[in-house]
Amino acid sequence: MKSRSLLSAAVLLSAWSACDSQGGTSAGTGGGAGAPSAPHAGRGGNPRAAGRGGATTSAGAGADSTTGGDSTTAGTGGDSTAAGAGGDITAAGAGGDTTSAGSGGDTTAAGGTGATTGGAMNSAGVGGTVVTSVDPSVTQRGGDAARTAHWVSPELTTANVAKMALDADFKATFTGEMSGVPLFLASSTAGKGIFFAATTENDVYALDETTGATLWHENIGAQRSGGPGPGIKNRGIVSTPVIDATKRVIYVAAAMATGRHEIHALSIDDSGAEVSGWPVDVSKVTAGSITFNSTDQNQRSALSLVDGVLYVAFGGYYGDGGDYHGWVVSVKTSDPTRVAGWATLGTQEGIWAAGGLPSDGNGVFVVTGNGRASTRDKTDSEEVIRITGMSVPNRDVKNLFYPDIWSSPMDKGDKDFGACSPTVFTVPGSTPGKLLAAPAKPGHVYFLDAANLAGSGPLSDLLVAATDDESVYTAPSAYRSGSDAWLAISTQIGSVCPGGAVSDGNLMGIRMQPGAPPKPEIMWCATMNSGDDEVRSRSPISTNSNDAGADPVVWFMSGSNLVAFKGDTGEPIPFTSGTCDGVHRFTSPISANGRIIVGGDGHLCSWSVR
Repeated sequence: MKSRSLLSAAVLLSAWSACDSQGGTSAGTGGGAGAPSAPHAGRGGNPRAAGRGGATTSAGAGADSTTGGDSTTAGTGGDSTAAGAGGDITAAGAGGDTTSAGSGGDTTAAGGTGATTGGAMNSAGVGGTVVTSVDPSVTQRGGDAARTAHWVSPELTTANVAKMALDADFKATFTGEMSGVPLFLASSTAGKGIFFAATTENDVYALDETTGATLWHENIGAQRSGGPGPGIKNRGIVSTPVIDATKRVIYVAAAMATGRHEIHALSIDDSGAEVSGWPVDVSKVTAGSITFNSTDQNQRSALSLVDGVLYVAFGGYYGDGGDYHGWVVSVKTSDPTRVAGWATLGTQEGIWAAGGLPSDGNGVFVVTGNGRASTRDKTDSEEVIRITGMSVPNRDVKNLFYPDIWSSPMDKGDKDFGACSPTVFTVPGSTPGKLLAAPAKPGHVYFLDAANLAGSGPLSDLLVAATDDESVYTAPSAYRSGSDAWLAISTQIGSVCPGGAVSDGNLMGIRMQPGAPPKPEIMWCATMNSGDDEVRSRSPISTNSNDAGADPVVWFMSGSNLVAFKGDTGEPIPFTSGTCDGVHRFTSPISANGRIIVGGDGHLCSWSVR
């Protein structure tokens, strides 16, 4: 995990506050295969059928608890020693590292001493003040479970950014096409940091932090060639993996030459050797009456690890070929024989945005794409839904949202919600304070109460593009400028900029006005100077130099050049960029140890202060 800012740490701490009890509470029923929950009315009185969900191995009451481990009691059982433990985050609640954080996780560090620990992150709340660790590990895309794509780096002051240069002596090379984002583990048994790169040829590389030399390389088997869509080739590991820093394991999902999709677990300290009990054959997963269709499913969304459960999302191939569903496959990492799946009600409602599924500590938020059904009771298209535990969907109004334009232009015009990845972030001094920002392809960004998605509808519907076109493919980045919360997104066609200007291909800075509810305002646009959709569909990241929100900088790969902008004004920060070729669409940089790292075909590129 990365060093936490006050913003991103507050996201994690607030995840175990009211409405998301993570410590000491029972988690309800895991359920058997295909067991439907009761239907719930959606917005406008449209009923939502339950129809899907359940584990392929019956879990029994409480076995798939979101409180941690395999127990209904926080702090016991499974691979959990604290409330909500496992994976990358351990929730403050009763037990574990909390000393007086309240019971049930409802008062995380409120006037007492609380903690969130786990993986490579250790951020503590003391009387409501966040103390940030110095571990710069990047164990998942976006740097944290909330997918804020934000880092605190003392080296990256605004003045120092102007001194950045490409590290010519960093020779991190490998063979193959890299479609995902690199990851970083700050320490190893060899006493050095490691970068990780995964390729569509199903190769995983561990690379020396300083020199870029290959420490180990593992091929998990021949990749799939071809697919149901036009021009599909070389579909191996397309998504960004996830690392369990405690278990020292990297998890990857791949399409194999055998025609199967598999999920692999590789030992970081044993040269990438497969962990016992793995891989998992996803073709055997069912959700109710639906069986996973390996031929037509595609896996692009970054992997998530929350409370010891690995979440892997699936959509379809380019061109909407074949009979696929949106899928979330869940694996209990302590026992990979425990596998479950949730599938969308309708076909072609893919979950494919590369940024991955964000979490507020209670499962993950999933955004789906357009489908074929015409009524809401037959579809899960164009929606945000919370999935918890072993692929258990929550269809009540608090955990489900779909916009008024879900049918037209979204469904009918292939303007899918699922083209973008959401993020969870906090807005200090606001009610609600914890939000989910969910951009959509036709130029809308929906701001939702993370604890009550539908509630009275979206808190805000911000129009960021003037046309209902294929305008936005992005994963937002959340950052601070002083006490203000901001988002950065990338846009393509018809961007709505301050002063009424409309242009194509921009980065956009959105400031959140505190209030009840908080209100977003577009404050700046920065032109990327590229008509290439490959470039405009990449995503930004952000950095601050400290937890107080100083030196906000937004970073983006424009063509083969790394560019930087002041986060509060959009003013460019010129520096000696150098070039990094072979960078794919839907990707983003990372920040690690005061450096900016970008992955391209056959190499990683590094920039640092000179």
